[in-house]
Amino acid sequence: MPTKPAIAFFGATGGCTAAALALALEGGYLVSALARTPSKLRDILAKSHVISESTIDRNLVIVQGDVKDVAAVRKTLTPNNRLVDIIVSGIGGTPVMQASLFQPVSLNDPSICADAARTVVQALSGLPPAAGARRPTMIAISTTGTDLKTPDVPFLLRGLYHWLLAVPHIDKRQMEDAVVAAYKEGVLGGFVVVRPTLLVDGDRKGSDKVRAGWVPADGVEVTGGDDSARGPAVGYSISRKDVGGWVFDNVIQGSGHWENRCVSLTY
Repeated sequence: MPTKPAIAFFGATGGCTAAALALALEGGYLVSALARTPSKLRDILAKSHVISESTIDRNLVIVQGDVKDVAAVRKTLTPNNRLVDIIVSGIGGTPVMQASLFQPVSLNDPSICADAARTVVQALSGLPPAAGARRPTMIAISTTGTDLKTPDVPFLLRGLYHWLLAVPHIDKRQMEDAVVAAYKEGVLGGFVVVRPTLLVDGDRKGSDKVRAGWVPADGVEVTGGDDSARGPAVGYSISRKDVGGWVFDNVIQGSGHWENRCVSLTY
């Protein structure tokens, strides 16, 4: 039986990422996660996702640290001294209101997503894959509204969406650029940029209830897969648990169908 891929999670206490992490633990994957406060991550997994303490202890390696610390990121990427096969990044900042007509919403750290992606790439650059293995695939959780060429937000919301979220969109766009550049440079073996629409709380409906569409990243040739899903999936909302569930079902457990694509998700 093939060995299951090892997975590293960044932003593991976030709703989308924690949902994918919980499913990976339940599925018996070897998982590492970076957390500033490990006890917070354990509580989320145990209380919000009902993962047993024994499963957490058996399958999860928690590295305490900050995502801007190259040494901590490198340690997360190499549990048991072996480079992971998949990287999931769901890093995000906390929205803060500011007295600006043009950019009313900022983040407590306006470049956190881009900085985190660059730190992961920097840490990866000096790490060789296991013998016979390819470079890791990185799943980066972004948002709709970052694509300047193909609209993926409902028409009636576009003006409001881009006005309110200008600063977060800049950060997410730069994060996407860093991930795609790392793939082009050979630091990553592949990538999937996941662009969910407005995130809401709620129970998981299931991946069959999620609509997905894709567009290529600039300068990346896409081969294979299903062209019927080409083009953005436009909608209004999706739950964090369904984003994490879709990532687990279709990318972590998938056959590469969505690789090297920017995928929008909505109900």
